[in-house]
Amino acid sequence: MFELSIDNKPISILSTVLIIIFSMFFVYHMLIMAHMGSLSTFSYTLQQSGENIVTKAYVLYIRGTIDQGVKNHVDIALKKASEENAALILDVNSPGGFLGDTLDITDMILQSSIPVIGFASGDSFSGATLILVPTNILAVAPYAHIGDAQPVTIGSTGQIQPITEPKIINPLLKKYEDIASERGRNTSLIKAFILNATVINGVEAVEYHFADLNAVSLNDLVNKLYDKRVSIGGRVYVLRISSLEEAPECFTCTILSLLSDPTVSGLMITIAVFSIIFSISSGHFIGIPISLIFLFLGLIGSGFNVGLLSVIMILLGLAFLAGGIALGGSEGGILIIAGLLLTGLGGMFLPVIGREIMISGTEALVAGFYYASLGIGIGAGSVGAYIAMQLIKLRKIRHRIFEIIGKEGVAKDEITPEKEGFILIEGELWRAISDKDVIKPGERVVVINKKDFLLIVKKI
Repeated sequence: MFELSIDNKPISILSTVLIIIFSMFFVYHMLIMAHMGSLSTFSYTLQQSGENIVTKAYVLYIRGTIDQGVKNHVDIALKKASEENAALILDVNSPGGFLGDTLDITDMILQSSIPVIGFASGDSFSGATLILVPTNILAVAPYAHIGDAQPVTIGSTGQIQPITEPKIINPLLKKYEDIASERGRNTSLIKAFILNATVINGVEAVEYHFADLNAVSLNDLVNKLYDKRVSIGGRVYVLRISSLEEAPECFTCTILSLLSDPTVSGLMITIAVFSIIFSISSGHFIGIPISLIFLFLGLIGSGFNVGLLSVIMILLGLAFLAGGIALGGSEGGILIIAGLLLTGLGGMFLPVIGREIMISGTEALVAGFYYASLGIGIGAGSVGAYIAMQLIKLRKIRHRIFEIIGKEGVAKDEITPEKEGFILIEGELWRAISDKDVIKPGERVVVINKKDFLLIVKKI
């Protein structure tokens, strides 16, 4: 065997390899320890200085209604910024949105481990104002307006009704007063926003110590943020932002925002209801799973705030409709009318009424949601009633087809086994063929069988 030698003592190849591997491992270990030591020293230096330099910021543009989609997008943007030790700028220009989603976004910002900068680049009312309160630094464009944060809901007549119930208003007011106090903002304005729907402009927001500064654009904001310090959980972040990047796109958030529109969610539920009716009445049960997809999408869009009564109304209405179509006749008609009323009311109330919303601006904006849903409900109900009546007529026709075997009539055309013609039975024309003979016009025939709507006759 080939051998190496040291001081004339033989060393095997295997021993040599082991020595080399051990030496490499030792050197690698020492390098790692040295590197860790340098990192520990660096971390210690950062801890001693208590400062983290932030050079990058993600920008999330919040436009339109604050809903579940916006909430999910804020969550994604916060996580992305946190991963890269970047700041997050919320560029807001919104009329507000749903109360539950507003509260959730507020909590996300409060729990964030990275600086969150709020920027009201345009009019930001109601829920849009409230999500700006917990931001670490708040800027407002001089020409923008904020405030009008009184929660409202939509009544059964479509009218906007301010929420004054203490169980809702008092916790909301206390929550945002505490946040404003912690952030050094004017707590009196919080009370004015929520209780009196007060509105102020950007200049007044700074003057009254609600906002920290005015900025006319994102670039202006970044310049004014330079070297500002933000303290979060005992760590100090120094803002020296030199890079802006738009927050990652979120397709599912866009879809969720679309579904959260009460008009869209109401339409989804309406489609689901009548698809299930048609599937049951026609016997094509394969359509039910597709109908359930529409139903679930509608429920998701409604924020899962489904009142028990609305669910019972919809389910009972579906049962009545299916039973009425199957039963037919006057009794079936009564069941169909009852089913349409139940499903229409349940679907109409489900997505809108009872959901506390915080959308500011003209009443037409909010009431539009109600009347759009109402219009969809009435339109879908009318279409559904027409379809139901046509199905009942079709069932009657089919029933008559079964009874028509054995009926007598008169041929109006020449009829053979290969050639169709019309026959007259009890004042109605029917397509027919003969069993074997040639039947001349005017000859009497009797129905002996059928193929769907085609009768098979023979001469009498």
